[in-house]
Amino acid sequence: MGFFVAFVALEVVLRFLPVTDAQKRLAVNAEDPVLRYRPKRTFTWSKGWNFRQVNQITINNFGFVNDQDYDTTSTTPLLAVVGDSYVEAFMVPFEETLTGRLAAHFGPRARVYSFAVSGAPLSQYLFYSDYVRRTFKPDALVIVVAGNDFDESLARYSTRRGYHLFTPDARGELVLTRVDFAPSPLKKFFRTFALARYIVGNLQIQGVVAQRRQNDASVSEAQRYVGNTLAEADTARVLDSKRAVDAFLEQLPARSGLPPSRIGFVVDGMRPHLYEDAQLAAAQGSFFDVMRRAFIAEARARDYHVIDMQTIFEGQHRIDGSRFEFSYDNHWNARGHEVVSGSVLESELLRRWVDSER
Repeated sequence: MGFFVAFVALEVVLRFLPVTDAQKRLAVNAEDPVLRYRPKRTFTWSKGWNFRQVNQITINNFGFVNDQDYDTTSTTPLLAVVGDSYVEAFMVPFEETLTGRLAAHFGPRARVYSFAVSGAPLSQYLFYSDYVRRTFKPDALVIVVAGNDFDESLARYSTRRGYHLFTPDARGELVLTRVDFAPSPLKKFFRTFALARYIVGNLQIQGVVAQRRQNDASVSEAQRYVGNTLAEADTARVLDSKRAVDAFLEQLPARSGLPPSRIGFVVDGMRPHLYEDAQLAAAQGSFFDVMRRAFIAEARARDYHVIDMQTIFEGQHRIDGSRFEFSYDNHWNARGHEVVSGSVLESELLRRWVDSER
C-alpha cells in the first residue's frame, strides 16, 4: 500500500514538471518505409534529473522536427538538410538550429526542409535523399556527417531497428536494406506514466547501466571516445567503414537526383578534443580521425562540396574562446549551430546554388 501511495504521489508531482515526453516514432515497414515521428504534434523534451535543459519540440505535417510544414506542390527553390540528432537538435530551440537559421536567412526566397532522426547513419541519409528526391525534388542538399555515421551504416555493426542499413548482396556489393520497426505496445503503455518517462528519459537509466558495464571493462582504449564513437581504430572496422563510405558516395547522386556540385557535406570536428593541443594530439589516429579524413578526401575527389568543421571550429575557438557543445552533452549548442550555419551560408555550394536560382 505504501509503495502504491508513493507511486501515485510521484506521478502527480512529475505531471506538473517538464518531464521529457515520448517521441512516438512511427512504424517502419513496406507500406511506410520512412523513419519519422507521428505528425502534427508538439511535445516537451528535457534533459537531466533536475531538468537542466527544457525545449518544446514541434513535429510537422511530414513527421520531422521542424517548425515549418512542408509543401510538395511549392515551386520555391528547396534546400534539403539531412542528418541525425545534430540536425534534429532536440536540445536547441528551432530558430537557433542549423535548419532554423538557414530558413530565416532565406525567408520567402527559398525553402529549407530538414529530414533527420537521432541515430541515423550514412545509409539512412542515402534513403532520406531518395525519399526527398521522390517527394520534394530538392535543388540542393546539405548532409551533416558525425563520428558514428560510418560503421553504424553497416548491419554488421548496428542493431537499431527502423533504419536502412548496408548489407552485402550475393556478389558482396553493399545495398540498402530496410530494418522494420514496430512500436512496442508495452512501451507505449508505460510511457503514459510520467514516472516511467522520467526514469528512462531524464535519469537515462539504460545509459547509466551501460556506462557502468563499460567502466568495468579491462581494456582502457575501449572506454575512450572521440566524436561520439569508440576511439579504437580497429582495422576491420575501418576497412568496413571505408566500404560504406564508398557505397554511399557512389550511390548518392542517383538517389538524390542531384550532381555532386549540388551536394555539400558538413563534417563535424573532434570535439571537445580540438580545444587543447594535448587532447587533440591524443585524438589523432582515433577511428573518427581516420574516417573523417578518409571521407573528406574521397568526397572531394568525387567533386562534392565539403565543409570541414574541424578547422573552422579550431579557428573560431582561437579567436573568441567559443565552445560548440554543452558541458554535459556533446551535441552542438546554439553557438555551434550558429558557426555551422554561417559556414554553410559562406560555402561555395550555397553561393553557386543562390546564383543559379537568380
